[in-house]
Amino acid sequence: MRINSNISAMVTQGALYQVGNAMSKSLQQLSTGLRINSSSDDAAGLGVSENLRAQYNGMNQAIRNTQDAIAMLNIADGALSEEGSILQRMREIIIQAKNDTYTSTERSYMYQEFSSDMQELDRIDRTTNYNGMTIFADPANNPAVNGDELYPVNTATAPDEANHANTVFANPAEGIFGATELSSSNHFNMMIGQNYTAQDAAAYNNAVILGASQNSYEPSAPDMETIQFGQMDANGILNPGPGIQDIYSFVTSFDMHSSFADPKFNAYDFTIDHYMTDNGDPNNHDENVQKKLDFLLRLIDDTPLPAAMTANTFQGRDNTTGIPRINQMRAYIGATTNQLQHTLNNLMNQSTNTQAAESTIRDVDFAQATSTFAKNQILMQSATAMLAQANSQPKAVLQLLKF
Repeated sequence: MRINSNISAMVTQGALYQVGNAMSKSLQQLSTGLRINSSSDDAAGLGVSENLRAQYNGMNQAIRNTQDAIAMLNIADGALSEEGSILQRMREIIIQAKNDTYTSTERSYMYQEFSSDMQELDRIDRTTNYNGMTIFADPANNPAVNGDELYPVNTATAPDEANHANTVFANPAEGIFGATELSSSNHFNMMIGQNYTAQDAAAYNNAVILGASQNSYEPSAPDMETIQFGQMDANGILNPGPGIQDIYSFVTSFDMHSSFADPKFNAYDFTIDHYMTDNGDPNNHDENVQKKLDFLLRLIDDTPLPAAMTANTFQGRDNTTGIPRINQMRAYIGATTNQLQHTLNNLMNQSTNTQAAESTIRDVDFAQATSTFAKNQILMQSATAMLAQANSQPKAVLQLLKF
């Protein structure tokens, strides 16, 4: 028997130390609910779970971004709904004014409402905003601009946070109103994914067209969505073509007394009035009035203008006008809203499944952890008792020392 080295006690102490560490780890797991509390618990698992957590957090923010985009589209759709109602009323007024049971006095009353409706279209276009940012293009109605720069963006009133360009995409045919549209456009770049990949960077379009940077993303971008809004003021909705910059001034100019009842030929604007009568007799007052009303009705219905107008005064029509323009813009908004709703649903599903995957790696299984904890408790009590026994073994030497 030896007393200088109690091997049994040393072995028991080692076992007790290991059980103590396991007991401490079990307590930590049960108190935090995590299987991995430090890199020493599972270095590889920690790396995977951190990557999954980054994706999960990114998806949650993308969900909020997508919800913001849908909210902005809903605001725009509500404004366009009212603009559509205004155009319907303007069309009723024109049809009413074309009836010869009304005198020039009643027609002048009708024009007052028609003119006010045009101003309301401008007001709605300017004041519809999201978070203080104008949604629709708010161009400068500057008669001095020419040709392709028919609707320049009014940088004095347009907020810097939104993007303004005549053409949003590299391929103009991808725009809301097609390749021949010349009006301004606002667009908002929305991040609807959890990553910004090389494919997104390659889809970024910063070309300068008509003096404006596009600053948009092509449809091929997987995580970015460029939402565009056309010019929806009276100038954009009722403009016949690139020869006219300001539709409000144009309507009043071709009618000398700013009504639907101009009794005489407008000598100050011969060209416009000449073609408004479609080369008819300038002394035929009733024909003048009817042709002007017919012209406005064509703009609201977006029906072809007479050849004399397009060949001489308007130099070809490029813009979708009137009620079809409202319908086309709302169709784009509706389609984009539905697309983003599917995006939102997919992000929610991915977020849930990614969180589940991260939880499988990082979270503790309480059934297993409690079983392990119970086992470690028993081992701790057993090891403590055995250490006491091991420490008492050297006392047997005392029996040998008795005489």
